[in-house]
Amino acid sequence: MWNPFNRNTISNSSASKRSLQLITQKGMPFAYVEAYKALRTNLNFLSGSGDVHAFVVTSTVPEEAKSNVSVNLALALTESGKKVVLVDCDLPRKPVLHRYLKAGHNLKGVSNVLSRQVALSDALVEPKGIPNLTFLPAGTTPPNPSELLSQPQMQEMVDTLRGSYDFVILDAPPISMVTDAAVIGRIVDGALFVVRSKYASTDAVKTALEKLQDAGVKVLGAVLTRYDAKKSLKRSDYGYGYYYYNSNYSYGTPPDGISESAAEKSCLTSKNRYNGKEKHSVHTEDET
Repeated sequence: MWNPFNRNTISNSSASKRSLQLITQKGMPFAYVEAYKALRTNLNFLSGSGDVHAFVVTSTVPEEAKSNVSVNLALALTESGKKVVLVDCDLPRKPVLHRYLKAGHNLKGVSNVLSRQVALSDALVEPKGIPNLTFLPAGTTPPNPSELLSQPQMQEMVDTLRGSYDFVILDAPPISMVTDAAVIGRIVDGALFVVRSKYASTDAVKTALEKLQDAGVKVLGAVLTRYDAKKSLKRSDYGYGYYYYNSNYSYGTPPDGISESAAEKSCLTSKNRYNGKEKHSVHTEDET
């Protein structure tokens, strides 16, 4: 059986202990916060030049801090005055975004809207203390999430959200587990691909990217999580929290845990599709 991890076994014990490091919390490392600001800047550039306003966030396998990236990127965007809606599309698994945002439990959401059980306006939640952010929970776990997400009403829902928000961020399951991210990616402007340092194998990352691209999903760029910046600084004269993949030059060296070829496959493909403009692979130090 295909093993997407770079080791024989992996513990799932941490799944129930997932925590979130919000960039708005006091005491967050400077580099951690700056990495999300860099990601925000890059995304704003894409939205201004490539009409990127709705995108899916996914990863190769679970436990790569995908949801952490989704929440913190949403917060970074709202801090700059953007209206953002964060949509939990992780229907097959146990959704976690509602817990991160302290939105409550047993909420109606995506599945209920798509099955016409509730109106979209009635499912939207305004998290307390977070201006400009709206949250759409996953809702009741359906028996057929992939089929539900591929229905025409999913496109209708996304189009409606586009009309009310500057950015629509859809948090989807890992691409190696189910096809949901590819299904969603076809109806939005692209995918943000999350890779945890020294976790999934290079071959698994490449395969996941190929699945997205074969489905016609535009890969906007990659975010590297659990990155050991201190170790990287020993090998580089640059202290930036992100790495520029470009055929002509780069800052520092590619971080451990992801091969240069795998990262280039993600970022340079996007580069070619955006008239030669370079894209960025942003490093963060997420805990989940």
